[in-house]
Amino acid sequence: MTPEYLDNVMRRTDLAWTDWPAIEAFLRDELICRVAVNDTPFPYVVPQSFTFTGDAFLIHCSRFGKFSRLIQEDPHIVIVIDRPIALLKAPKGQNTSLEYYSVIARCKASTRMQTQDVIAHQNEALGKFRPENDYTAIEPGAANQIVAIRCQIERLSAKKRILADGQYSPPGQPQAPYLRYPFERGASVSGLPDGAFDPHRFRRTK
Repeated sequence: MTPEYLDNVMRRTDLAWTDWPAIEAFLRDELICRVAVNDTPFPYVVPQSFTFTGDAFLIHCSRFGKFSRLIQEDPHIVIVIDRPIALLKAPKGQNTSLEYYSVIARCKASTRMQTQDVIAHQNEALGKFRPENDYTAIEPGAANQIVAIRCQIERLSAKKRILADGQYSPPGQPQAPYLRYPFERGASVSGLPDGAFDPHRFRRTK
């Protein structure tokens, strides 16, 4: 079911990505987002690993840094996740472009610092990276060093430009004779080998 927060009203209607199951799969597969928080006079942007839950992004950081301070001062943040797919070339210079997927989410962050809250947050986030559930419990001392951040999605927009879908630029003009040069696949959960999720990897052999 498409969530109410998906808002794809944009100038380039041909680039609007509206296939929610594909967007959701993309968000669950990607590893790194960029988070922009309010600062003066410039926004402060940091890369973060993340877990998408369906209605929020789970991230965390040190309790003692600038990012933690800024997000507690103003919880309104923007999260960006993107994946370049291919370089596109055509005879005209203005037709040099990229294929890509891109998601922008406007969120309101809530922070947790109580030990058990942080541990519960981290256990939920670990489901993306360790679905084999083979790890020992998170130690309270480690949890007490970080702040758990749940970024509730208020509005999310998604764009894609993939030639196979007939998305050419600019709209209304003849299709350019693009040559397509794919990039190597970037880091993603689905790109890991099966052994990365082996629940027996740490068991001692007798």
